[in-house]
Amino acid sequence: MSDDHIFFALGHGVKFFPESRCIKTATGSVISLSENSYRFLLLLLQGETDKQSIINEVWREQKGSVSDSSYYGQIYMLRKAFDMAGLPSSLIKTIPRKGVKFMGKAEKHICSDTDTDFNSVNTDTKIIELDEHLSDSAEEVLRDHEKQHNANIEWYKTKQWSVLVSIVTVMAVCWLTTLIVMIFILLH
Repeated sequence: MSDDHIFFALGHGVKFFPESRCIKTATGSVISLSENSYRFLLLLLQGETDKQSIINEVWREQKGSVSDSSYYGQIYMLRKAFDMAGLPSSLIKTIPRKGVKFMGKAEKHICSDTDTDFNSVNTDTKIIELDEHLSDSAEEVLRDHEKQHNANIEWYKTKQWSVLVSIVTVMAVCWLTTLIVMIFILLH
């Protein structure tokens, strides 16, 4: 059977339907995912964790040449979708300098007719579109995350690090000078 007729049970009655690019909640609400969000989530559920592999697959049209903010933006959008579906956003865990991982248990099932017929089961089904464009606050969160990420990588270039190295260097020179003077006094 092809991947077109499957769904993933994500827990708490929440299902992800790759063919329809949507998440269906236990209450019947349907959360539509963008093409990139759908690809990203499908890769996570299939066990992919490597950042560059995910970028290459999700943004294959751009041949993987995307900014970190686009990558982290998709993580933000998926966490937002999980929140809307009643799942903890912590199910999507960022692995520093490596990638991202789905921390839950996703069970793969074959779709039946009742699984894909959203409107006949529940007449008050709500379809929620995830806004692909990030709000100002989301952009701010992503910028802060990127700054923190860069700060973690380049900690040795900070002023505090330079001051610490200078202090340790001065102390080492003083200690060695004192030691040499003591040896010279003892030998003469």
